Amino acid sequence: MKSWKQNPSEKKTQNQLENKVEKETKENQFNRAETIFLNSISHDIRTPLNVIIGYTALASAHVNEAQEVKKYLSKIETASNHLLLLINDVLDMSHIESGTLKLEHAPVYLPDVLENLKAIIQTDSSAKQLKFCADTKNMVHKNVITDKLRLNQVLLNILENAVKYTRPGGKIYFQIQELKEQEPGFAKYEFRVKDTGIGMSEDFIAHIFESFSREQTSTVSGIEGMGLGMAIVKKIVDRMGGTIAVKSRQGKGTEVTVILPFKVNSQVVECETKVFKKTGQMKMLSERENSENLFKGKKILLTEDNELNREIAVELLKEEGFILDTAEDGTIAVEKMRTAKPDQYDLILMDIQMPIMDGYEATRKIRKLKNPETANIPIIAMTANAFEEDRQKALEAGMNEHVSKPIDLARLLEAVKKVLK
Repeated sequence: MKSWKQNPSEKKTQNQLENKVEKETKENQFNRAETIFLNSISHDIRTPLNVIIGYTALASAHVNEAQEVKKYLSKIETASNHLLLLINDVLDMSHIESGTLKLEHAPVYLPDVLENLKAIIQTDSSAKQLKFCADTKNMVHKNVITDKLRLNQVLLNILENAVKYTRPGGKIYFQIQELKEQEPGFAKYEFRVKDTGIGMSEDFIAHIFESFSREQTSTVSGIEGMGLGMAIVKKIVDRMGGTIAVKSRQGKGTEVTVILPFKVNSQVVECETKVFKKTGQMKMLSERENSENLFKGKKILLTEDNELNREIAVELLKEEGFILDTAEDGTIAVEKMRTAKPDQYDLILMDIQMPIMDGYEATRKIRKLKNPETANIPIIAMTANAFEEDRQKALEAGMNEHVSKPIDLARLLEAVKKVLK
C-alpha cells in the first residue's frame, strides 16, 4: 500500500493557512481585551468625573450658601481622590506589564509601616462601623531592606478591599508574623488579612489576579473599582520574590495571605517606638508651628507652563507664608536665576514637561551658573511624571527632591522642609 505524502506546495499553503488562523485568533483576543479595557475604564473613570462635574455645578449655583458649598466640596474631594487612584492603577499596570517597574532597596522599619497602615484602616473601618484588630507575632528582625512604597501598596490594597467588601458590623483581622528558619541575613514575614465580608465564589477566585476581573460590576454590586488592584498586587508580590494566596466563601468572608522575604538591615540598632494619641497630636501641632515659622517669608521661584496649575500652586503656597515669583518656562527660570540678586530666591519648584526648555535641561543649566549661591539653590521637581525612574532622572539632572502631581500639599511641604534645612 502506497503511503500518502504531502507535496511541498500543499504543505506551504497549509502552514500559511495555520499562521493566518493563529494571527486572526490573536487579533480577536487582543480586540476583546481592548474592548473590556475601554468599557471598564470608561465606566469607572466617568463615574467619579460625573460627581466632580455635578457637584461643581451645584457649588456654583449655591455659592452664597457656605454649608452647602462645604458639603459639595467634600464630595468633590472624595471623588477626585478616587479618580486619582483609578488613574494610578492603570499607569501602574501599564508600567508593570511593560517591564519597567523598578523596586527600591532601602532601609525600612517595619513597625512604622504597620502603624501607618493601622492608622489608615482604623479610620476607614470606624467610619463603616467595622471592628478592626491588628496582631503582631515574633517580630525579631524589624529593620529590613525593601521597597517601602510597594510594600505599603500591597498591604493597603488588600486591607482596603477587606473594608470595601465587609458590611457594617463586620470584622477585619490583620496578623503579621515572622516565620522561623530563614537563611542567615534574611527574614520572611507572613501578612494575613481576614474579613467577615461578602466573600467570593470558587470560580471567581481562579481569576482574581487577572486584569479587570470583578465578580460583579460596580453597577451591580454598588462597590467601585476597575478590578486592577489584585492584579497589580500579585505582580508586585512576584517581583518582590513572595507569594500570595486567597481563600474565600460567599457570604462568609475572605482570607488573603502574603509571604515576603526581606534582607535584614544589620547596620541599625533597633528601638521600639510607641505611639500615643495625645502625644501624637501634640507632635503634629508642634511640627505645624515649626513649619509655619520655617516657611514664612521664604521666596520660591515657581516654574510651571500651565496657567491653572500655576495659579493653584501660588494660592496654596501663599497660604503657608511663602513669597512667590513665577516662570512660564525653563528658559525664563534660567534667565531669572542668572540675573538674580543675592537671597532673591530660597527655592525653585520645577515642572518637567515644558514647551521650550524642560525642567531637566533648566536644572542642568542652573547648576552650571557662575555664582555658587544661585547654582546650588535647592530645586524640587513638581511634576506629573510620577514614576520611580522619573524621580531618578530628576535627581540625576541635579534636583534635590521629587514631588508628583496632583499636588499633595502635605508631601510638598515635607519636601520643602527637607531641602530648606
